[in-house]
Amino acid sequence: MKMIFKAPKIYMASIKLTALLLLAAASAQAQSFSFSDLFGQANKQKQYYLQQIAAYNAFESELKMGYNVMKHGLNGIAEINTAELNAHNTYYTSLKQPGTVVKNNTQVQDILTWQTDIENSFSQPFRGLTENEQNYIGVVKMNLLNACSADLTELQNLLQYETLQMTDDERLKQLGKIHTAMQDKYQFSQSFCNSVHLLGAQRQQGINDTQTLKSLYETN
Repeated sequence: MKMIFKAPKIYMASIKLTALLLLAAASAQAQSFSFSDLFGQANKQKQYYLQQIAAYNAFESELKMGYNVMKHGLNGIAEINTAELNAHNTYYTSLKQPGTVVKNNTQVQDILTWQTDIENSFSQPFRGLTENEQNYIGVVKMNLLNACSADLTELQNLLQYETLQMTDDERLKQLGKIHTAMQDKYQFSQSFCNSVHLLGAQRQQGINDTQTLKSLYETN
């Protein structure tokens, strides 16, 4: 005769309760994992957004800094350009104005004195010359005085304001050239006029000697 073992109802109920509790625990653990994972992703996304905001703020700060540097830099360049332009203007203005070292140079007075002496040399009458010789002397005088006038014009331009753009060293160099040129003309005029006066004096002396001899012959 077979005996069939049957569990008491209380024991079966206990097993069912235990199974339900295990299922509930498993479900709770699953839900806990899902929420934890969800919050983790949310935190990561939040940190990402914060990093993006921080990067944008840093970029904006650098952009403003760069703009300020560029602005001040351009202002600085403008100021430098203005200062440089003023310096150039001052320099070029100074080139138009001869300095005292040029205007008070003794060579200026030498040139003016020689010019006067040349005119005076040709203003004296030349005696004992033929008409052709007098005409020749007139041509020499005219050419020489025209050359002197050109030197004086160059000297005037050299000493006037805003006529030439030259440094004082350049003006002094040019003044030296005018000085030498006028000195040559002066020396030529003195030599030429003295020679002509001597020629006229010799001719006059010859005429006087001839007249004296003629008188002696006539007396004897």
